[in-house]
Amino acid sequence: MRRCMMVEGERIQFEAIPSFLGLPVGDLEDLSPGNIAICGYFCDNLDRPDPGQRYLARQMRYFSRRSPSVCVPVTEAWDLGDVNVFPLEPEKHLDAILSQCQRVLKTGARLVLVGGDASGLQALQAAAQAHLGTDVPIAPVTNNVQAEAFSPDQPVVLSVDLRALSPLLLSRPKRLTGHTPAELIARIKAASGEAVAVAVFGLAPALDERGRCEVEAAQAVLQAVVERLQTGGGSN
Repeated sequence: MRRCMMVEGERIQFEAIPSFLGLPVGDLEDLSPGNIAICGYFCDNLDRPDPGQRYLARQMRYFSRRSPSVCVPVTEAWDLGDVNVFPLEPEKHLDAILSQCQRVLKTGARLVLVGGDASGLQALQAAAQAHLGTDVPIAPVTNNVQAEAFSPDQPVVLSVDLRALSPLLLSRPKRLTGHTPAELIARIKAASGEAVAVAVFGLAPALDERGRCEVEAAQAVLQAVVERLQTGGGSN
């Protein structure tokens, strides 16, 4: 690959960049069908706003550098950095997110948006539908209602709302009950349909040591998301 032609000093500097799950940092040219691309979503003021959600991607990358735990093959998943956002110009913002997500999906890779508010989920669904030319429903994995059963070949966008985590794990809990990371991971694995994309969002981690527990939980959930995307379909 292009990266192998770097001199040693450049390679070390490049690999020192914090990344999701300690994965290699890449761009569109690195993607091929079946790969998984993970992008940060730095926007938290458009859908169910909560200041601080935009920092989740950054916190998870730094956590990965301090506590490496990745076990996915590095040839199959990449950190593509953050998508370009324009949160103060909603129409321009949506167009930009749609375009960027479609460019990733066009490579045949599956896409994960991490961080921000629920607007990332809506944009990801719109991009998947535009790319595939068919209906791509959202498949929530964190609500308390009976999940809709999709056929194994139905393309879906998984919605992983981290506000559903147990309040015992959160620095700023907003509800009295929630799920453990293990419970969320089981839901991710069991969700039906052919997952073409995932949005992991809704968490505003504390920017100090208090946020470690919630970022660690989010890390475990993201690992499960990557493993699920490697298989596409659910376990049922």
